[in-house]
Amino acid sequence: MTFLQQTAQRIFDNHGPSLSDVWVILPTRRAVSVFLEELASHSDRPFLAPHALAVDDFITQSAGVQLIDSVSLLFELYDVFRVIDPLVEFEQFIGWASVLLADFDRIDQYLVKPSALFSYLTAAKALERWQADLPPSAKPLAETPGTARYFKLFENLQTAYHALQERLTAQGLAYRGMAYRLLADNVESMVRDNTAYERVYFVGFNALSAAEERIIKVLVDAQKAEMIWDADPYYLDDWRQEAGHFLRKYRDNGWLLSRDSKQTIRENFNNLLGTEKNIRVVGVPNASMQAKVAGKIYKEWQEESGGVSAPLTPYPSSTRTKTAIVLADETLLVPVLYALDENVTDLNVTMGLSLRSSLLFTLVDTLFEMQRTVHEFRTKDGRDLRIPKFHHRHVVKLLNHPFVKQYERIHALEWPGGINEKGEVLPPEPLFQWIAKSIVKEQRVYLTEREMLELGQDDPLVRVLFARWPNEEPMKAIRSLYALIDLLRAVYRDSQDAIETEYLYLFYSLLRQLETTLNRQTTSLETAAPGRPATGKGPDGQAAVTVRSFKQFLYELIRQTSIPFTSEGRSQLQVMGMLETRALDFDRIIILSVNEGILPQSRKLNSLIPLDIASDPVIGLPTYREQESVTAYHFYRLLQRASDIVLIHTTSTDAYGSSKGEPSRFIRQIEHELVPRSNGLIRISHPAVRFGRPGTDKLADLSELSVPKTDAIRADLINLLTTKGLYPSYLNQYVRCSMSFYFSRIVNISEEEDMEEKMGAAEFGNWLHKVLERLDKEYRLVNLPVDEALVIRLLQEEFASSMKGRVIESGMNLLLYELAQKLMIEFQRQQSELRGLTVIGTEQTLETFLHVPLAGREPLRVRIAGKIDRIERFGDQIRIVDYKTGRVDLTDKTPKDLTDKLLNDGKEDKMRQLWLYRYLALKNINDFGGLPRDKAKRDIYEAKGLPVEAGFYSFRDVNGGFKTNPVRFGNDDSPAQYIADSEELLQTLVQQMLDTDRPFRKTDQIETCQYCDFKGICGR
Repeated sequence: MTFLQQTAQRIFDNHGPSLSDVWVILPTRRAVSVFLEELASHSDRPFLAPHALAVDDFITQSAGVQLIDSVSLLFELYDVFRVIDPLVEFEQFIGWASVLLADFDRIDQYLVKPSALFSYLTAAKALERWQADLPPSAKPLAETPGTARYFKLFENLQTAYHALQERLTAQGLAYRGMAYRLLADNVESMVRDNTAYERVYFVGFNALSAAEERIIKVLVDAQKAEMIWDADPYYLDDWRQEAGHFLRKYRDNGWLLSRDSKQTIRENFNNLLGTEKNIRVVGVPNASMQAKVAGKIYKEWQEESGGVSAPLTPYPSSTRTKTAIVLADETLLVPVLYALDENVTDLNVTMGLSLRSSLLFTLVDTLFEMQRTVHEFRTKDGRDLRIPKFHHRHVVKLLNHPFVKQYERIHALEWPGGINEKGEVLPPEPLFQWIAKSIVKEQRVYLTEREMLELGQDDPLVRVLFARWPNEEPMKAIRSLYALIDLLRAVYRDSQDAIETEYLYLFYSLLRQLETTLNRQTTSLETAAPGRPATGKGPDGQAAVTVRSFKQFLYELIRQTSIPFTSEGRSQLQVMGMLETRALDFDRIIILSVNEGILPQSRKLNSLIPLDIASDPVIGLPTYREQESVTAYHFYRLLQRASDIVLIHTTSTDAYGSSKGEPSRFIRQIEHELVPRSNGLIRISHPAVRFGRPGTDKLADLSELSVPKTDAIRADLINLLTTKGLYPSYLNQYVRCSMSFYFSRIVNISEEEDMEEKMGAAEFGNWLHKVLERLDKEYRLVNLPVDEALVIRLLQEEFASSMKGRVIESGMNLLLYELAQKLMIEFQRQQSELRGLTVIGTEQTLETFLHVPLAGREPLRVRIAGKIDRIERFGDQIRIVDYKTGRVDLTDKTPKDLTDKLLNDGKEDKMRQLWLYRYLALKNINDFGGLPRDKAKRDIYEAKGLPVEAGFYSFRDVNGGFKTNPVRFGNDDSPAQYIADSEELLQTLVQQMLDTDRPFRKTDQIETCQYCDFKGICGR
C-alpha cells in the first residue's frame, strides 16, 4: 500500500463515514487530490469529505490574509525605501530587492527576531566598514558614495522590514512568510480555540519551518492535531544519512511518538531495505538525450504490461502499475513530452508548462535584447546629434523568428524582384528573407529605424518590431507589445496551436497587470510631491521605472507563469517535478538530471545575510546544508515503495553550466551504502545507451572518409577541366586537400554568406585590390598622374561602395582603415620612385589549352587559366604581378625536390601560383607574340624575346619590393624549355586528378583544416 492509501484508511477508520470536522493538511495540492481519491475508495456510499488542504492554503486561510503578487510586493518595498531614502535609485533597487524579500520571507517563516538579526547584521557590516582585519601598516581604503550607500542599506533593513509589514497589514495583504508568522503568533486564537478546527492531521511532512513547528506543537499539545510521518529506518536510524536529518531531530524531541501507545511510530517502515528493487543508472551525453531514454524505457514498460495503458477505473486500484517521470530539471518537460510514444495518452502532467518555454518568449526576449544593444552614432558631418541604430544580428534573428515568417506567409509579403546591378533578372521572394539577405550581402552592420522601414516597405509588423523604446519610456514598450499581440493574432489563428494561443493570452494578461501597476506607481510618485508637474519621475528627475526595470518585472512574472495542464490524477503515467512528488508513491520511477549541482542543487547562498550569521544557533536560519537534507529526503522517499527505478544523468557539461557531468552523490550512496545492506534485494546496473539503427555497433571512422571517383564524378571533373579550366586556386586546393576540392568544385557546396563586424583578411585584401585596380586602369594605363590625395580618395570611395554599413569611427575597423591608408601611400611612393616602370594590363585573364593523354580515350583538351592582378614592364623585363595583403614566404632558390613540392606539397601554394603565372605568360608570348592589354579589343602588347618573371607585391612587407618566382627546372631556363617542363608536370597533375585509384581524401596536414569551410562535414 502507498503512504496515502494507508493514511486514508487510518483516518477513515478513526472518523468515518462523516469527516466534515476533520482537517487534513498535506505538502502539495497534488497530494491533496490523490488523498481524496484514496479516501473515496473506502466507501461505496457518498460521505462528507474532510477539509483537505495544501499547507500554504491552510496557512493563508487560517491567518485570514490574501497573498500579494510579487510585482506589487516589489513596488510596496520600493515605496518603503523611498520614504527612508528619497535618493534611492530604482535601477539599483531592482538589483537586490528580490533577494531582500526572499530574506524577509525566511526570517518570518523561521520566527527570527528581527531586532536581533538586523542588529547582528548591522554590527557585522560596521566591522567590515571599519576594515578591522587590515594589518596596522595597511592604509584603509577610502569610502566612496557607492560604498556609503551600500552600508546605509544594511542600517535601514530593520526599518524597512517593519514599514513593509505595516503597509501590507493595512491592506489585508501578506507575503508567504508573513502569513506563516502571523498564524504562528496567533495560532491559539485562530486555530486552537476555533471550534471549526475539531481534528487536524498533518500528513507527510519532513522539514518544518519554525513557524510550522510552533503551529503544529500548539495544536498537538492541545490534542487537536496529529502528525503522520512517512519515514524509513534506513535514513531514520543512520545518523550519517542526510535524508533523515530532520526526522531524527523530531524523534529526539518526541514528535515521532504514537498518540496512543507512546511508542515510536514504525508502521510503513523498512521499505527501502526490505523490498526488491531493480535500479538502473544511465549516463547520456547531454540533457535532451535524457528525454529520449526516458521515452524509450517507458515504452518498454508499456510493452511488458500488454502494450496499452490500463483503462481508468472509478476509483484508484492497487493492481494498476503507477509510473512517474520526475524532472529534477523542470526545463526538460517539453523534450520529455515529445519523447513519449504517440500511443501514450493516459498521462498526467502535474507541473505547468513555463511561459519561458514558448516561442512567444523567444520573440519578446529578442526584442528586448535588440533594444538593450542599440548603438548611438554621431552624424558624419560632425554634428553632436546621436542616431540610434539596431545591430544586424538581432534584426536578422527577429526576421527569422517562426512567428515573423508565418506572418510573412499569411500576408503573402514578397519583394517584387527586378534587375540587379549586373543586369540579372531577380525573381520575387519572401520579403523578410530578402531583407535578411540584403543586410548580409551589403554588410550593413547597424541599421536605423528609418532604414528598416524602407527595407520593410513600411509593413505594420516592421513598424512594431523596429520601433525605438527610449529607456525612460516603459509605456512605449508596453504599447509596442500590445500592437505585436494584435498583429500576431492572425498567426495564431492560422497555426491553431492551443498551447501557443494560451501563451499569448497569458502574456497579454501579464502586460495588463504590469500596466496597471506602473500607472499606480506613477500616480504614487506624483502625489508624493504635490505641486510638481505630473512627470512620473523620482526625486532625482529620472524616470522611476525604465524599460530596463520594466523588463526585469516582466521576466519575473514570466518566470512565475505557466500553463497548468488539466489534471487527471488517476492516469497511469505522472510527469512531475521533484517537489510535486511529496507524499506520493509510484511502482516505477524514472528520474532525470540526477547530477551533482542539480540533485542536490549547487551550494549557492542568494541572500544578503552572510552564511556565518544565518547558521548561528541564535539566529537559526536554514542554509544549503538544510536544503540538501530536504532534497535527500524527497529522493529517498521516492525510492521507498518503488520496484523499478531508472536514474538518468548527463556525462558532459551542459551549455548553461548547471551540470558538470558528475553523477549525483545520491547515486554513489545507493551503490556503496544502500545496496550492500539490502541482502541482495536491491540490484543496481549501469546499462550503456546506444543511439542509431539496430546492428550498428560503432560510429563511422571519419578519419577514413573518402569519395571514390565514379564515372559520374569523373565526368563532372572532366567537364570542369575542359570548360571552366584549371586555375592556380583550383590546383592549390586540390593539392592541399582533394576532399575540399571535391566539396567546393564538384559538388558546388558553398559556405553560407555571413557578416563580420570587423573586416576580415579577405575583405581587407579585396578592398585594397579594387583600389589598386582602379589606380592602374583609370590612371597608370592612360598615363594620368597618381598622388597621395588620389589614393586616399579612392580608398574612401571603394570602402563606401564595397562595405556599406561598416563602422570605421572606432574599434578594429578604424585601425585597419588607417593601416590600409598608410600601406597604400607608402606603396604609391615606392612605385613613383621606380624609373622605367610601365603598366601593360590589369585584371587580365591569361589562358591556354593543354592536351593531356589518357589511357583508353582521346587526349583531353584542358584549359589552363589565371587571372592576373597586373602585367607590367620594368626595363626590358615583363613582370606578372599578384598583390598579396597576407604573408608571403618564398624560398630564395629552386628546391631540390621541386617536382614533389609542386605535385604534392599543400604548403607551397604561392610557389605553385607563380609557376603557373610565368608559364601562362611565356605560353601566350610564344603563341601570340605578346600579352593581351585589352582582350575585348584584341590589343596585344609585343613582348617576343623579352624575359618574363612572376612575383608578388606583398603589403605585409611593403618595403620588400618585388618577390620573384623561385621555380627553375634546370640549367636551361629558356622559354621553350620552361614551357615543355611545365606542361609535362601539368599533364601528370591532371592524370592524377582523373585517376580512379586515387579517391578524394582528407588531407593529413591537420593545420590546413583550421579555416576550412568544410571541416564540419568531414569531422575536423
